[in-house]
Amino acid sequence: MESQLSSPLFHAVILGVVQGLTEFLPVSSSGHLALMQAVIPGFEQPGVFLDVMLHVGTLAAVVGYFRRDLFQLAGSLPQLIRLGGDPAERRLWSGVVIASVPTAVIGLLLEDRMEAMMASVPLVGAALMVTGLLLLSGEALAKKAAPQAGPPSLGRALVVGVVQGIAVTPGISRSGSTIAAARALGVAPSEAARFSFLLSLPAIGGAALLSALKNLDALAAASAAEVAGYVVGPLAAGVVGFVAIGVVMRFLRTGRFKWFAVYCLALGSLSLGLGLYFGHAG
Repeated sequence: MESQLSSPLFHAVILGVVQGLTEFLPVSSSGHLALMQAVIPGFEQPGVFLDVMLHVGTLAAVVGYFRRDLFQLAGSLPQLIRLGGDPAERRLWSGVVIASVPTAVIGLLLEDRMEAMMASVPLVGAALMVTGLLLLSGEALAKKAAPQAGPPSLGRALVVGVVQGIAVTPGISRSGSTIAAARALGVAPSEAARFSFLLSLPAIGGAALLSALKNLDALAAASAAEVAGYVVGPLAAGVVGFVAIGVVMRFLRTGRFKWFAVYCLALGSLSLGLGLYFGHAG
């Protein structure tokens, strides 16, 4: 098994599947990668360029799933810039822009601390439990919040952006925390998920671009076997990610979102307990 995991191609496929599933299911992609690295012999975090390409794969999943929204944006962009066009659409895309500002600021401030947290199984476990509690509290607060039709208001979008910035913490789910925050603020389930996934475009794209620019030398040193992984891994991430987005949308519509919370609480508790027992703090 260890020799298989050491194969760049096999490694890329596994990472692509994990990235595609956990980037959009509200269970934390960074948390799962950290736990896999801790418990699976021979498993390592993706290299710089593979990490960038996996993010490109998940970006493609969002673009593919929400292609109608993006095509509509492209067609109406001149009107939106002149503050014309459909008010709901203008609010949606203005919200994405506004929410991306605190996300970028908080993400950059916390960036240097993330590597140490990725190596701590107890911390990742605790963060997964926080994700579970966020999912449960989001649905509970949604029942008491004043409902809002359509995309979140600009104030609500700003709050969601702050939450997304904090979600760079390994174990905190980006999609789960942003959907939960929007739900707690009264945004309808389908609109909360739609806003969360569209908000991921600048967040994931910006993180991938920043990583690539900071590691240009490493990107040029890929072997032939690694290059194959750079194609297959993102393809797996894109296909699995597309399916995962559909699963989240269906679970929200049918009121089964709580099962993701149960999963995060169970996995987080197990990780925290085992991490403390075995002293796995890096």
